[in-house]
Amino acid sequence: MTVLKVAIVGCGNISRRHAESYAAAPTELVGVADIVPDKAVELADKYGSTPYNSATELLAATSPDLVSVTTPPGSHAALAIEILAAGKSVLLEKPPVLSLAEMDAVAEAERASAGSVYVVFQHRHGSGGLRAASLLADGALGKPQVAVCETLWFRPVSYFDPEWRGTWVGEGGGPTLGHGIHQIDLLLHLLGPWRTLQATAVRLDRPVEFEDVSMASVIFESGAVATVINSLLSPRELSRIRIDTTGGSLEVNHLYGYSDSDWTFTPAPDAARAAANGLDPGVRRTGSEVVAEGTDPWAGSAGDDVPSNHEAQLGRLVDDLLAGRSHDTTLASTRPTMEFVTALYASALTGTAVDRAALTPGHPFYRALHGDVPQAVIDQTFTL
Repeated sequence: MTVLKVAIVGCGNISRRHAESYAAAPTELVGVADIVPDKAVELADKYGSTPYNSATELLAATSPDLVSVTTPPGSHAALAIEILAAGKSVLLEKPPVLSLAEMDAVAEAERASAGSVYVVFQHRHGSGGLRAASLLADGALGKPQVAVCETLWFRPVSYFDPEWRGTWVGEGGGPTLGHGIHQIDLLLHLLGPWRTLQATAVRLDRPVEFEDVSMASVIFESGAVATVINSLLSPRELSRIRIDTTGGSLEVNHLYGYSDSDWTFTPAPDAARAAANGLDPGVRRTGSEVVAEGTDPWAGSAGDDVPSNHEAQLGRLVDDLLAGRSHDTTLASTRPTMEFVTALYASALTGTAVDRAALTPGHPFYRALHGDVPQAVIDQTFTL
């Protein structure tokens, strides 16, 4: 194939990111669908495609190679299973599903299908994130010890006006699932498997069934420790990950997407320790700087600056599929992220630490992030 046939189900705001990214890649947008016909018509007219009133109608009339699902999260699993049953591949917007049970149901449908499932976690695909993952995996930046992961965003009360927002059924969860999941996924992508976490979640202001702020302390299999905070109440918005290693401090500060200049690496001031990791002690480098090869692995590895946006991941996905290569942001690769989110809610609602290994089909929170805890109890637990 030289052109990938793509389609989009769900024509709300995020669908435009998919349409724009596909337009910049070697694709043909064969159809778009929405249960609100006017939305489908508007998106189809703008990008030269054909509107449909449902995924079922679209699949009956077209034969896409890949279908983006950009509907509200509560519908993701059912749509993914329907698309897979038609033998087509699926790209799920985040969050991919609302529970581990839904994730496993989609995975079962994937095993029976000719299609595959991918998930939008674009922060894995910016050049800064790719470099950080590679250098950390190689040990070039030292051994990770301490990390901080912050998603400090602001959503006004009016954000929750759509009837599906603010509810367990429609959104599935608060900033932990719908917003902080981006940074959580990147943190896990950089640090590897997590082992256990202890969490707190509170509802301070917004009219929602779940939390508007959550916090967790995490222990990784490597022995590294981290704190994670997610908020929808922070007027000066920030997305931040900092990882302190034996070789220095790696940090990215951005909002909804980073470029190389948003990353910094500060080598450890201890000259002997820094030298053991091949670093210049005490010299601050930004992701866009290049120094003499062999002196600073972070700065010396800089290449083309690719921002961590939808175009980066969708463009790479299209190229991978056209070339017959595997694409690494699969449904299976994102299960640790959904396990982390599940554990955070479970810990916050039970007041106990949660081990990743315990998140099996028999776990009380496997089928729903609220663990079937009565809403009155959730309200009492999350209200200070």
